[in-house]
Amino acid sequence: MTVTLDTVALPYAGVHNIRCLGGYPTGRGGTTRADAIWRGCALTGIGDTEREDLLTRGLATIIDLRRADEIAAAPNPLAGDPRVSYVNIPLFDGLAPLDRMAEEAGGGFNMGIRYRRALDDCQDNMARVMRTIADAPPGGLYFHCTAGKDRTGLIAMLLLSNAGVDREIVIAEYALTERLGASLMDRLRTGIRARGATPERTDRILASEPETMRAVMDHLDKTYGGPVSYLDHIGIDAPLRDSLAARLA
Repeated sequence: MTVTLDTVALPYAGVHNIRCLGGYPTGRGGTTRADAIWRGCALTGIGDTEREDLLTRGLATIIDLRRADEIAAAPNPLAGDPRVSYVNIPLFDGLAPLDRMAEEAGGGFNMGIRYRRALDDCQDNMARVMRTIADAPPGGLYFHCTAGKDRTGLIAMLLLSNAGVDREIVIAEYALTERLGASLMDRLRTGIRARGATPERTDRILASEPETMRAVMDHLDKTYGGPVSYLDHIGIDAPLRDSLAARLA
C-alpha cells in the first residue's frame, strides 16, 4: 500500500524539511491538529522574518535531539530566545557512532539498523522526550535533530502512532524527507563523503525510504507488541500517552 500525503511544510529560505504533524486522520474520528507539533532540522540559517513567523504560529517549546558537539558546531538560533522554552535531550546518547555502526554492518547497512538499535538501547532518552512533550507548556512544540530525518523521524513515528494515525500514513510521513529535505541532504552528502564513506553507503545514510520505517515498526510489533506497547514498556503510562495524544488532538 502506497500513501501520498499533502503536508504543511514551511518554505523558509535557508532552512529545510520543516513540517507540521497536523492534518492526519487518527482513526478515532478526528484529525491531528495543525500548528500543534512541528518536526524538522536545526533551523541553522533561519532569517528574522521566518523566525518571527514560527513564533507567530504559537511556538513555545523546542526540543533539540542532538549531541553537545553538534549543538556547539551549529546552535539552534532560537535557543536563547526568551519567548521559547529550549530543552536539549541527546536522543542517541550512548549509541555507537554512525560511521562505526555502518562499518560493522558492511554492505548490508541501512538506517533501519540504527533506528532499531536506538529504540532498544536509548529507551531512557526516548522516555524523557515523550515526558517533555507531554508536560510542555501550552503552545506549539518543535522537535529537531540536524537534518530532521532520523532522530526526529523516530519521535514523529511514536507520536503519530500513539495518536492513532494509520501505520501506512506514519510510514509515508517519514518518507516525506526524501522530497522536502532533498537540498539539505545534498549538502550533507559532501560531509559524509569527506569522512570516507562510499557513495553507496552515503546514499543509504541519507535515504528515507518507506521500507526502512516499515521494518522498524515491524520490529516494534515483534519485540514490544507495537509502538504504543513500546511506550508503555519505557514507562510512558496511559495518562502520559493520553496527554501526548491530546497535544495533537
